[in-house]
This record gives sequence, C-alpha cells and structure tokens, in this order.
Amino acid sequence: MAHYASVPNQQLSANSDSGYGGSVAEGMERELPVSVLNPRQTSDPDRRHNQNRVALGRWIGRTVETLKGFQSMNSKWPAHYPAVQRTELTPIDPNLPEQPRLVTPQIAQEFNVLKLDLKLGALSPSELVHSLEKSSIASLLDGKISQSVKHLMLLRDRIEDTSSKVLVTGDLNAGKSTFCNALLRKKVLPEDQQPCTSIFCEVLDARENSSIEEVHAIPLNGAGYNRNDGTTYDVYSLDQLEDIVVENDKYSQVKIYVEDVRVIDESLLRNGVVDIAIIDAPGLNLDSIKTTAVFARQEEIDVVVFVVSAENHFTLSAKEFIYAAAHEKAYIFIVVNRFDNIRDKARCQRLILEQVAQLSPRTHQDSKELVHFVSSNAVIEGKDSAKLKEFDNLEQSLRRFVLEKRARSKLAPAKTYLLNVLEDLETLAEVNKDATVAELEKLRGELSEIVPEFQKSVQARTEVSDNVEQTMDDTSNTVYKFSRKNISNTIAHIDDKAIVEYDGFLSAFTYAENTKQAMLQSIQNSVTTCEEYARNQTVGGITSIKALGIMHLGDEYVEKVFRKELMFSRKKHQLSKSIKTEINFFDFFDFDKQEKVAGMSMGLTVATVAGGQLFGVSSWIDGLWKATSMLGPRTTRKLIVPALLVAGAAGAWFLITDIPNAVPRKLAKKIRKELEAMDYVHSNSERITKEVRKVLGFPAEELRGAFQRSIEKQGRTMEEKRKVEKESEVAVKYFGNLLREAHEHRTGVMKLDLEGPPSITAT
Repeated sequence: MAHYASVPNQQLSANSDSGYGGSVAEGMERELPVSVLNPRQTSDPDRRHNQNRVALGRWIGRTVETLKGFQSMNSKWPAHYPAVQRTELTPIDPNLPEQPRLVTPQIAQEFNVLKLDLKLGALSPSELVHSLEKSSIASLLDGKISQSVKHLMLLRDRIEDTSSKVLVTGDLNAGKSTFCNALLRKKVLPEDQQPCTSIFCEVLDARENSSIEEVHAIPLNGAGYNRNDGTTYDVYSLDQLEDIVVENDKYSQVKIYVEDVRVIDESLLRNGVVDIAIIDAPGLNLDSIKTTAVFARQEEIDVVVFVVSAENHFTLSAKEFIYAAAHEKAYIFIVVNRFDNIRDKARCQRLILEQVAQLSPRTHQDSKELVHFVSSNAVIEGKDSAKLKEFDNLEQSLRRFVLEKRARSKLAPAKTYLLNVLEDLETLAEVNKDATVAELEKLRGELSEIVPEFQKSVQARTEVSDNVEQTMDDTSNTVYKFSRKNISNTIAHIDDKAIVEYDGFLSAFTYAENTKQAMLQSIQNSVTTCEEYARNQTVGGITSIKALGIMHLGDEYVEKVFRKELMFSRKKHQLSKSIKTEINFFDFFDFDKQEKVAGMSMGLTVATVAGGQLFGVSSWIDGLWKATSMLGPRTTRKLIVPALLVAGAAGAWFLITDIPNAVPRKLAKKIRKELEAMDYVHSNSERITKEVRKVLGFPAEELRGAFQRSIEKQGRTMEEKRKVEKESEVAVKYFGNLLREAHEHRTGVMKLDLEGPPSITAT
C-alpha cells in the first residue's frame, strides 16, 4: 500500500476529475441544493455552514502565517523539542470536558501534528530526541511544519469543495468490501474469506463517466488520473475488477463507475446534493499501517467509515489507525460487521461501545448515529427484513452525516486539525519560551563571571609582561656583572695564575709560548665559568617565567622543555684564533727591573773598594759618579774597567735568571693591552648576556602569546555570549508573542460553534 503515499497529494477540483471524486459528465446538469443554485434562497443551516467555512478558512490562513513565522525563527534559532512518549490508552471519564481530538487526557498532553516520530534501534522517542543535536531536531521539526502548512492549505481547499469522500477502512477480513457492496445494493467489489482488496478502489456514480459502468485502472508511476485523457488509465469491465485488485502489482488504484438506480432519497452516490466517492481501502495489516494512517489524514477524506469485525473487536492495528486519524477526524462512523454471528449480542455491544468511548469520545457521545451493528451479507441476499432495516438505518445515518451534518463531516476535521496544530504550537512556544528564558539567565550569569575574568586577564597580562621583563633584566644584569668582574679579575692576574714549568735558558722560547697559551686558556676558562653561571641563571629565570604562566593561565599554559647545555654552542670566545700577540726577544727581559739591579751591583763593587759607603744607591750611574768624586779621577780610572766587567757579568747573570719572571710580566702586559683594544671583557660579557636574554625571550614570548590567545579566546567567548544574549532576548520576546498568538488562535477556533446558530465569530 506504500504506493498510495502520492495519492493524497493530487489536488482535485470539481471540474477536472483528476483525482478522487469526479465532475458531472459532460452535457448533464449536476443536482445541487437550492442554496447553491440560488444564494438568495439560502437556508439558515446553509448560511451557518458558509459562515463557519469562511471563518475556518480565515483561521487556517492566520495559522499558516504563524507557522511560517515559526519556521523562519526555527531556521535562525533552532527550537527546543521536548521529549514525548505515547501513553497507553486508558478509559476516560465521560463527564470530562470535551477534548479537541480523539484521545485520552494523557495523550492530549503530548504532541499530535508536530510530533516527531523517531525510532532508532532500542532507543525510545524521548531518548532519541535527547541523543540528537539541536540542529538535527530543528531540521526534522522544519519538515513537520512544512507538511502541516501544506496540509492546512489543502484543507482550506477541501472545505471549499462541495464533494465528499468516504474512506472505508478496517482490519483484514473485517468485511469492508461486503459493506461497500451493501451500500451499492449489488456486488461490485470482490468478496472472499481471504484478503482480496490489495489497492484502493474508489466507487463513483456512473453519471460522472457519461453513465457508462466500467473500471479505470491507474498504472503505477503514472502521470496522474484524468478521466478525459485515456492515456492515464486502462479501461476494464466490472467483471474484470477481481482480476485487477487481487494480488495487484501493476496499478496504484482503480476508479469504479457504477449505476445506482435507486431514488435520490435512498442512494448514497446519487443523492441529489453533492458528489460522493466511496473508497474501499486495503486491510490495515496488509501493508504499512503508517501509509494507511497518512492516507486517512489527508484532506481528500471527509468521512472515515471504520469497519470492525464483531468477532474480533478493535485490534491493535485498529487502535493505531484511529490514533493517527485523530489528527483530524473528530467523528468516525463505525460499522460493526457480521453482528449476526454473535450469540450474546448485548455483551458484544457493551464491549464495543466501551472501546469506542476509550478511542473516540465524541463518536461515543453520538453513538446512536455513528455506531451501527449490522450484517452486510444479509443486505445483498435481501432475505432478512430486520437486518435490512438495520442496514437502512445505518445508510440513512451515513447520508445524514455526509449530507446534512456537514459541520461534522466537512468542517469538523479542519477545526480539529487546526486545534491540534495550535495546541502543539502553543506547547512548543511555552516550552521554548521557558527554555530560552533559562538560557538567557544562564548566559547573563556566565557573562557576569566572564567579564570580570576578562578584565582581570587583561590587567594580569600587563603585570605579567612587566614581571617577565623585570626577570629578564635582572637575570641579564646579574650575568653581565658577574661576567665582567670574573673576566676582568682573571685578565688582571693572568701573570700570577698562569704557572708554567721553566726548563732552562735553552727552552726559554718554548717557555714563553707555553706561558702565553696558559694565560689565554686561563682567560678562556673564566669565560666558560661565566657561561655556566649564565646557564644556571637562565634556568632560574625560565623557572620564574613558567611559574607566572602556570599561576595565571593554568592548563592553558604549555611548558616547553629547556636544555641549558645547548646554550653557547658556538665558541665565539676562543682567543687562540683571535689574539695577535707574538713573542719577540724583548719579551724575555724586563729592563725596568734590570736597570735597578745593575746599579745595585755596581754600587756593591765600588763599595768593596771604598769602604762600603755606596750601599743602597739607586743606579749604577749614580754610584759611579759618586765613587769618582770620592776616589778621585786617578783612582777611578784604575777601578772602572774591573767594575764594568763585574757589573756586566752580574747584569747578564741576572737577566738570564730573571727570564721566568720577565716573560709572564711582559706577555701579560701585551695581552692585557691587546684585550683592552679588543674590548674583550665587555664584548664577552655582552655576548653572554645577549644569549641569556635571547633564551629567556622564548618562554617570555610564549607566555605573552599564551596570554594573548587566552584573552582573545575570552574575548570571542564574551562576544559570542553577548551575541547569543541579544538573540535570546529576541527569542524570548518572539516565543512570548507566539504563545499569545497561538493561544488567541486556538481560543478563536474553539469558539467556532459549527452546529450552533449563525454568528460572525472570527470574521
């Protein structure tokens, strides 16, 4: 039966006969009520019907606009959808206020038209709703709203149409085809103990087909039925009907044109008022129940005649169908067939009516007109006059329900559907208003916490940046001072610290070279010591910076591993490649020192001769001058040569023996002078300090970057929440208005008294 899903979507008109029902045959005058032929002669019931029809049309238009507005809002602000689960059908109190649909008060609290029918594995609908994302629910709800809008528009067309369509449905083997044949007073549809109707069979008056009795079979996937276009259907005789509908796999539906020779007061098809089509549906459990339920809800159907077997009563599939049909059908015409097979008829009637009260309160309230116990077989056979009378009563009740009580058969479904839609919309509006108010309060609470945190973070960033800069400055200054002092002290005392073994006069040059290298190595060692000190100070600085990050950023701050041994990997302080000091002859003698020693030697020599008066003279020239003055020229001339020889020998001996002392002094002086020219102390101290500042700069930048990212993230979060706050304020206002509007619409529709005196309500 799934191939009938497209049938309700065929928009019909009284002039095209392209779907259910049909137009009056060409050349024949349609029998219409006087009120239709001459509006001036409209009776009060007709005037009341027209007023209510117009009012319903207006309420449908308003509801459509409201639904479209809600649909637009749902695309911008995905609506909340509360979890809904069906409640088991239970008996109700007949004294309860009349409900706008055929369900118990428990189910009346659930969604009806806008209910999302969700099924997935073992999950219940409520569990599945919570498992889906809000956007997915909103998308499903958007589809439901679109279906409802489309259905309302078609409903408005339906109430404007004067024709009526009667769907005969029920469980398998309930006797639906037999009942339809009884209405026609002849066997048209095939009957059997086995299911024999596999497609929808629509029975129409033969006058719609130029008074020709025949069957029009509409192929599957056809272009749509048009009686005036023979290419849209295949023609069969009535005798071939059984071959078409039993185990059919070729056609989607058939239209059966039959002649009813009875007078218009007895015939349902030829009633002289409106066109009526009787649709015999396949059994509910023959195919998908959902497909049948969807079919029954469509605007093409005005009246549902539910055929139930007196032997089986209402099965589960029957209850499911009636529940689905409750979206529109406030009243259902119920036929309890095969009643003649029941021995305890009173008990059967009581049990059936109890079930009707449970399933359809309004139907139960008017059970004398709407619930009938008959035996359709007896009507065709025409033997039992009592049974014929019972069926005649049924047929007259059905005629009155379709022709006279159009408020119930024609307008009530539209009103019921409107009330269901508006009730669902009101519930959704209330749920979303409450949810949005809660979200708004939560957002404002979060903003009240985020804004101070954001401001605190901005302030902390400045403070932390200052602290980091101070840490870098302090560490760099400490390293620079230490390096300058350490290297300066080393250079100042290199002649004291560079101890090299002296192997004698013959190895003096080697001694000088080794002394030079020892001095340079001593300086290099001091630089290495400064670098190691800088490494340790850098570790302390990085630790301080990381501590600031963890304290202010917590988990947002990611520590990076620091390896201090990688610092100063390029040995820029190697002096052996940059020092230009060369060793020459004069580096072995310190003449400032030798001059004093030579004068002393001369003085000692003369003193030996002259009695020792010259002890302590500062230079040999002064000593010689004084000795000459004391001894006289002649004596002096005699002693000068020996004195010079003694002094020369003593000086030479002293120079040779002073090489181990003279070389370090002379080389240290030259190295200091060259290092001073190179600004060696400052450049190395600066180099070490720059390396420290560079290394400290990495965690410092990381911390600043982490702070910036954190602040930007907080800023984005704050802006997003402010944006959502504004949207929430709009949503709260919208859903409040939607709640009021839906309530006003529903109140206005409920005030429509379809069976009361004429009024101007909702005009």
